[in-house]
Amino acid sequence: MASILCSIVKYHSEQKNYRCGYCKNPNSNFSHGMWAHTLTVQDYQNLIDRGWRRSGSYLYKPVMNKICCPAYTIRCDALNFKISKSQKKILKRMSNFLKNKLSKEEKMSHTNTDIIHQNKLSEMPYKEFETIDDANRCKMNITSVSCHVKKKLIATEIGKDFLNTEIKGLKDNIPSSSSSEQLLAAKDIKSNKNKFVSCKNTQQKKAKILRLERKQNKLLAQGKTNTEIEAILSQPKQQQNCDKNLEQFFNELNSEMNKLELKLHRVMSDEFLKSLDESANLYKKYQMAIHNDDPEDCDKSSFFRFLVKNSLQEWCPENGPLQGYGSFHDQYWLNGKLIAVGVIDILPSCISSVYFYYDPEYSHLSLGTFSSLREIFLTRQLSKTVPNLKYYYMGFYIHICPKMRYKSKMVPSKLLCPETYVWCDIEKCLPKLDINKYSRLNEDLEATNEDSIINIDEVLILYREQAMLYKTYKRMLSTIKDEHEVSEYASLVGMKCATSILLYRN
Repeated sequence: MASILCSIVKYHSEQKNYRCGYCKNPNSNFSHGMWAHTLTVQDYQNLIDRGWRRSGSYLYKPVMNKICCPAYTIRCDALNFKISKSQKKILKRMSNFLKNKLSKEEKMSHTNTDIIHQNKLSEMPYKEFETIDDANRCKMNITSVSCHVKKKLIATEIGKDFLNTEIKGLKDNIPSSSSSEQLLAAKDIKSNKNKFVSCKNTQQKKAKILRLERKQNKLLAQGKTNTEIEAILSQPKQQQNCDKNLEQFFNELNSEMNKLELKLHRVMSDEFLKSLDESANLYKKYQMAIHNDDPEDCDKSSFFRFLVKNSLQEWCPENGPLQGYGSFHDQYWLNGKLIAVGVIDILPSCISSVYFYYDPEYSHLSLGTFSSLREIFLTRQLSKTVPNLKYYYMGFYIHICPKMRYKSKMVPSKLLCPETYVWCDIEKCLPKLDINKYSRLNEDLEATNEDSIINIDEVLILYREQAMLYKTYKRMLSTIKDEHEVSEYASLVGMKCATSILLYRN
């Protein structure tokens, strides 16, 4: 007989200020919380659409207008995702690595700068970590490129400015009856200027010839004939570089040199348990190297509590995804070695990212961003059989935290309005957040949220192992002292959840 799916939670009304893992303020972080004894995937989908998020079996919702670093729920429309140039480079780098074509410069330029989050984010009562390792690397790369470009510009512009100044000075000082020597001097400087520009154009032509030669050699290495190469090079540039979609990039990752296998295992399945020790050891290695955790803070039991044990119920309906809904570990195996794991929840409308950890030895592959692209790709694949499953939830977006800015680059993305719970285009939200760290994102000032209209009598209660409405519960007790708490709970989860989730009463 099929088990009956239901959610049971215990709400914690008391809120204490605690240390923020982002700005490090010792007492400026506040959140609502509840412990989920059991939770259906649909109820959790409804909760994250009201700003809640889980860590293990604990559910929390930041107090947005009170917290030091407001955390906005962010999601990407995976079906309409537009891959950027920088994201393409990361996928190409992985492809080159698998084919043993990654240059020493590429390895070195991403080794030292890939390890970020040195400041410990695990100081929160819930462990909320983000899955990106690119923000600092991008910042350092931009700085080094900027310095290189500036040097070139300075050298070029100084030459131009010097010549222009000399010509202007001569013109201003040449009288109407100027001597032939002055005129010759002016002509000589003009000639030098023309030579300077001509030299620059010659260098540009040489660069184009070198690029063409590299392209020809690459095509020859791929086994193309001279006729085929001529046909390819004669095509318009726009046609040569026609945009690939995400699927094409991932399909090209196969290589005979190195084998990258992506294995999606349900938590606590037989396949998952076979690699439990490897996963726990990799987690420990990551936490100690990236977050400077003490060994006892990231041991196997901590790993199990944080990333394995959870209250999310497994659900495998006939019209759902092949692997069903619930909590999964997406494992990255390179030549039989586990190098990274993405912890995700597959829900009725989305894939929700929980956590990501990797082997620091492979930092040069930008595995954080690669995992985000992989999870968007997986969402797109699942949507082929489950049309409603079309979003990729990236957790929270914290505008004042530079490490979070990469999330806004996942286009198109939207932020959840903390007051009306509608999704707003992130492009319109960012200017508001530049001014105020907390903002009502919905531009319709008269808009309200119907799900926030509370009828406390209709809230579902679990009391003495019996499910009942709150109005029935009140009749059973001579005195009621928890009406304010139940009302607060209902307003935070919304009436949709308040009438489907059982609120435990002692």
